[in-house]
Amino acid sequence: MVEELDRVLRHTSAAAAAVGDPAGAIRLVLREMHPHVPFDSASVQERRGSKLVIVGGIGFEDVDVLLGESFEIENADTPNGEVVHRRRPMIVSDTQKYRSFRRGLHVGHGIRSWLGIPLIRDPELVGIITLDKAEPDFYQAHHARIAESFAAVLAANFKA
Repeated sequence: MVEELDRVLRHTSAAAAAVGDPAGAIRLVLREMHPHVPFDSASVQERRGSKLVIVGGIGFEDVDVLLGESFEIENADTPNGEVVHRRRPMIVSDTQKYRSFRRGLHVGHGIRSWLGIPLIRDPELVGIITLDKAEPDFYQAHHARIAESFAAVLAANFKA
């Protein structure tokens, strides 16, 4: 299993480096991650000052509608900023704890479990990846560890 994941990560890293289109690299890394860390939808958010701005994603009915939407890092109604401040993955077992999942951008997506992973290009945090599942209590520590490996690949090639 570990050898297979290492092979996938090497392949993904080489393929992401070869893609000239930032959105294409994001989609490639998320698609390669999906068999190892299942999700219903996923977004990549670039850090721009005090905000995280959605720059890519997969699994949404119309991802283009979401591009450019942003989250304030200091907003306690969303876990996104916590990932930035902690600089480590964060699992939310039931998103109903956060008001932002009950209104606005998240309404109608059925997100119940959430995993946020920082994109760190030493020493800078350049953004985060968010993974969503409709099933509460889905994400576990092993999902976060695997997702960190894919986040490292994306961060190394991040050119949003």
